Amino acid sequence: MNVAIVTARAGSKSIIDKNVLPLRGRPMVQYPILAAKAASKIGEVWVSTDGESIAQASRDAGAKIIPRPDELGGDSVNHGIVIKHAVEYVDARVPDLENIVLLLGNTVYIDGPIIDRCLAVLDERKDLDSVMTVWEAADDHPYRALQINGEGLVETFGGPRKVSTERQSYPKAYYYDQGVWAFRKQTVQTQDGPNPWWWMGKRSLPIVRPWVTGRDIHGLIDVFFSEAWVDNPEMVERIEKEDH
Repeated sequence: MNVAIVTARAGSKSIIDKNVLPLRGRPMVQYPILAAKAASKIGEVWVSTDGESIAQASRDAGAKIIPRPDELGGDSVNHGIVIKHAVEYVDARVPDLENIVLLLGNTVYIDGPIIDRCLAVLDERKDLDSVMTVWEAADDHPYRALQINGEGLVETFGGPRKVSTERQSYPKAYYYDQGVWAFRKQTVQTQDGPNPWWWMGKRSLPIVRPWVTGRDIHGLIDVFFSEAWVDNPEMVERIEKEDH
């Protein structure tokens, strides 16, 4: 069986209770839950949380709850440790567990088809450990990153290097887009995936999506874009078609 696990902690500071923030009349955490339930390849949906309001909203959407231990609460805990705990909790209760789809509790930029697409790749490619959705960097390429030094001045991130202003000359760079992590259950034990996503295994295949998918909610601007995404399904469909 394939299951979806949504991670959604309480105690967010950027936006208080953002995982149950009402977004167009629906608590945020219900969006990834409903996306997973719409996927034909998902058998069950579980939510790892330490917040009762999140747990109740998740139950209302048809998910099962993974109670998160106190030591895994707060914003300083490595997300991978939370994921490992959740996978082991579900594995102990689902005897035929095979693959996990891990989703974030504060994003609307996923649907059933993209989840099924990732799982279909795992079905077809037995040599893979995982699949993740990513977007390709452009103006936000790491070669253009800056840091602020002790004098309060900007300098090249990571130390001196010569880089062209012509971004087409850069090697391609990609970022996880806050969408889908799909992986075989054993990869949380091997812990040898691409850092910092060490639970994904050594052989992780990217599915490249448009850069606009790379948002979960951290501030009010993200709420604005998420509402626009929900309000304009015809534009979402057009974007997804252009992606293919």
